[in-house]
Amino acid sequence: MDATHPFRFSIIVPTYNRREILLDSVASIAATDRPWPCELIVVIDGSQDGSAEALRALDLPLPLTVVEQENQGAAAARNTGALAARGELLLFLDDDMVVEKDLITEHEKTLMAGADASVGHMHIDKRSPRNLMTRGVERWAAQRRARLEKSGGKLGMSDFLTGQLSVRADYFRKVAGFDGGITADGTFGGEDTDLVYRLLQNGAKLQFSAKAISHQRYVVPAAKSIRQWEQAAHADVALSHKHPGMGTMLYANYAGDSVIGRLTRTLAALPAGVLKPVQERVTKRVDNGRMDTATDAVFTMLRRVAYWRGVRSRGGYDMASDAGVRVVAYHGVEQVDDPRIGQYSVAPELFEKQMDALSGAGYTFITGNDLLEHLDGRPLKPRSVLLTFDDAYESLLTHAAPIMARHQAPGMICVVSDELGGYNSWDADSGAVKMPLLSTEQLDHMRRTGWEIESHTRRHAHLPQLNPAALADELAGSRDELDRAGLGTPRFIAFPFGEHDRRVRSQTRKAGYSAAFALLTDGAYPANGNRYALPRVEVQRDTTPEKLLRQLDAPGRIGRGDTLRRELMGLASGVLARVRRTPEHSHSVHSHS
Repeated sequence: MDATHPFRFSIIVPTYNRREILLDSVASIAATDRPWPCELIVVIDGSQDGSAEALRALDLPLPLTVVEQENQGAAAARNTGALAARGELLLFLDDDMVVEKDLITEHEKTLMAGADASVGHMHIDKRSPRNLMTRGVERWAAQRRARLEKSGGKLGMSDFLTGQLSVRADYFRKVAGFDGGITADGTFGGEDTDLVYRLLQNGAKLQFSAKAISHQRYVVPAAKSIRQWEQAAHADVALSHKHPGMGTMLYANYAGDSVIGRLTRTLAALPAGVLKPVQERVTKRVDNGRMDTATDAVFTMLRRVAYWRGVRSRGGYDMASDAGVRVVAYHGVEQVDDPRIGQYSVAPELFEKQMDALSGAGYTFITGNDLLEHLDGRPLKPRSVLLTFDDAYESLLTHAAPIMARHQAPGMICVVSDELGGYNSWDADSGAVKMPLLSTEQLDHMRRTGWEIESHTRRHAHLPQLNPAALADELAGSRDELDRAGLGTPRFIAFPFGEHDRRVRSQTRKAGYSAAFALLTDGAYPANGNRYALPRVEVQRDTTPEKLLRQLDAPGRIGRGDTLRRELMGLASGVLARVRRTPEHSHSVHSHS
């Protein structure tokens, strides 16, 4: 603190016509621990309910500034508060947040530990009505906390809430604060996503503060919640035009190409009045506290329809450019003269030309860490590419590694953990040529030089065909074996043959993986919405450098019928697998990975 910043924290609360709830929030702020000088700034954003007069009548243990303005929206109100702030740290709180006694000190600990911005944990205030919406918020907050605690608390775009956000004042001003235009016409949401996107672009470190806890007084009627979903879509469309690539990310995150996504987008194209009788009935049930499965399913569907109606009404996302991230799937880097598996290996000379082409086309080589941060919302440079190598052939050490070192390109090896130092038994046992695999010592050497060691299951099995116990063994067992071998705990897994279904994806998440690789999928680009079936461009013997660049510019994808067929076949295989005592290991003809 100094003459320019006489306060440690400036606590900024924007409000609009919620006097009683606001006063509860202010009382909780006044009761917090504050070992250093702090100020409270409340921005009255056009309220007509006597909020300003009620605040000025309070006798508080910290300086209070009340700023009144015409209604301009939440983002503009927060900026107004920040302009008046004299603290070195800013803490933005919504007017419906009742905070715990140590919230401010917990935020201070996180920021002083090196974070540039932070959000804390949230509960629903006990005085809020118990309904589907409050239950949903509680579940989302609990899932977010569990996930962030596992990942070290590193925040992405989908994790941010300005309902409770602290940020260094200099960093806030560096990115020019909130974009007031996003909520200027009453649009709900979007300013959070925009701010964190710009913070990430500027290299800010965003950290979760699990012990900074607030309780939201959630009193939103069900019909208003549906309108907010439509308004959030308006904001998302605006963001897709403002930030190239965000449209593709949003489309994937809202599962626009899933079965449910297609259904709700179709319903969103109907005249608004068609669903009005259903909406009136369901919102009444939600407001009355009904939380049965049918009400939950229909209410969820109505909110999704409202979202896609909002996207449609604003002309759709800007999908002209995608997020620019690609994943490439290699196998061996050697000449293999075998009619069965030779097509999946690339000669060293061709591999070097492909690397030259990627560098010449302006691609940036990224790591698994970069990809995970991207999935969590961190923007990456356009034309970012991750190179993955399935099966862990010995040729990676002898041929691929020297070429990649010259290009300063990191690589990821996906290892069949039961075959460390062995051979490709999943192919050779069916008549293909034997190819040596990297040993534990060789993998450890490569790990120490920057390569990432990840999983390709224990035995390279056809996962959708396995019974539950065998599936768990292939997924969790491989993770445990690589960890015991001293090669680190894998965060990624590459599905053998690119095969997966809903059951496999679910069990992969439960096994502790952060993401999973497929091959050709119904999504063209890696995104959070497909993080357990990330698409990859598979390189084969006949993939020329020019062809590789074309594939990266326009990745292929499977059709809707193929997606449905995959899921139905997976379901049938899962049922049949339950009666098998041992898994089948028949060779897949559509992919080799």
